[in-house]
Amino acid sequence: MVSLCYVNGKIQSLKDGVINISDLALQRGYGVFDFARTYNGKLFHFDDHIQRLRASASELHLKLPISGSEITRIAEQLLKDSTLNTPSVRLILTGGYTYSSPVLEYPNFIIIAEELPTYPNAVYSNGAKLIMVEYQRELAHVKSINYLNAVRLEPVKLQKNAFDILYHSHNGITECPRNNFFIFRGDTLVTPVTHVLHGITRKIILSLASNHFTVEEGAIHLSELDLIDEAIITSTSKRVIPVTTIDDQKVGSGLIGDRTKTIMRLFDEYTNDY
Repeated sequence: MVSLCYVNGKIQSLKDGVINISDLALQRGYGVFDFARTYNGKLFHFDDHIQRLRASASELHLKLPISGSEITRIAEQLLKDSTLNTPSVRLILTGGYTYSSPVLEYPNFIIIAEELPTYPNAVYSNGAKLIMVEYQRELAHVKSINYLNAVRLEPVKLQKNAFDILYHSHNGITECPRNNFFIFRGDTLVTPVTHVLHGITRKIILSLASNHFTVEEGAIHLSELDLIDEAIITSTSKRVIPVTTIDDQKVGSGLIGDRTKTIMRLFDEYTNDY
């Protein structure tokens, strides 16, 4: 399997792609990224991913060094020349080198063609378990490379046999480290709108669901946990995964509900036709 990357203007094999160890991404965890996948051999909503990367970069006073159309051209070239079963693309913009002057003026830009991660079929057919952790991501609307807390909690997930972490804070229940969180209260689909990263899949789900359910973007409070009828998480790589357990408490009946099945079907139809 051949995987290629682009680093500051040069396309090369993944093993040859390097930047200097003085980069702020390594020294300070300073940088942003985005991740896009393909369906039917085509990059999926790639313009949305580029737009979000640009917005995240702007929040950290970083500038993409090339245009969106050029990013698309390079990404498509990388995918064409790589040999991947299910191709995806990772875009990374770092803070640049520690002692560059002026600071942040010369970021490093990387594009990687990589294999899409896979997840157990059981989470789609039986539902997933989440465990709750009190935490609020810093600059939640920015897709930062800083996943310190998410990585730190990996052993906890294993210990508690959980598929993922669900964050909560004084802002309510917010998101998972890499996924948006939705609930059904009856026939109303609800997802947090503030203190979270707005996912591309989240955007699509809201649009698709609006023709079938009442849709609300607003806070989900801890006190509502007992009132949740169904729940899902969504992301680029995971698509739509039903949530049937939070901590040791069943969500609704503890089975995948009909509303969730509708959302899963709508999204699968959308991507199959993309």
